Amino acid sequence: MLKREEMLCFSLGVAMRRISKIYADALAGHEITPPQLFLLSCLEAADGQKPRDLAEQVCLDASSLTGLLDRTEKAGLIERRPDPEDRRALRIHLTEQGHKSLSGLHPVVEEVHARIEREFFADYSPQERELFKQMLTRMREVTG
Repeated sequence: MLKREEMLCFSLGVAMRRISKIYADALAGHEITPPQLFLLSCLEAADGQKPRDLAEQVCLDASSLTGLLDRTEKAGLIERRPDPEDRRALRIHLTEQGHKSLSGLHPVVEEVHARIEREFFADYSPQERELFKQMLTRMREVTG
């Protein structure tokens, strides 16, 4: 039988929980969760997206995304608007408060990334880091 350290799921799970905690701790004082940050960053890149496109980008199923949208809208960071091309559909937009929150979070996110680089990748070459990120991207695309 494989030892737990030999199981990819175990190692990835441990790393994911450690990184998630770093994000959660850094964002705690800003009244925003990591999933909300990921959602808002997608909207910052392309505002007015359809919910199904956002679900794909943040890797959530429709019901999980609906809950995330509800919480984020209640916090005043996004708003749902009718799609001008299809009245039955919605588009998700950042509010002014959402833009302000994101602007204030840029330095926080930069520090989180720097901390993760220090704590997780300091012993790896730039090529190894890039290969690891490429592998994760490919895994996400295969399972997406």
